[in-house]
Amino acid sequence: MTARKLAGFSCVAAGFALILSLGYGVIDPVGASLAQASSMGAVLIALAPSVLMALGLFAIGLWLLKSARMNGKGKK
Repeated sequence: MTARKLAGFSCVAAGFALILSLGYGVIDPVGASLAQASSMGAVLIALAPSVLMALGLFAIGLWLLKSARMNGKGKK
């Protein structure tokens, strides 16, 4: 396993772990306080930075895995 694949799998796993931790309330979201949210829109805005960080981490992991697979097919 190459370092690129290992980094890709690690990023995907970390993205899943971050989303699960947020969902179960293990970690608090970054940004605005959910306790002060008065509407569903305010809750979504408060959760956006944490969810976007996890989504970005997951996307970087997929990019690393896809690029490694694409590069491997072209080489002989």
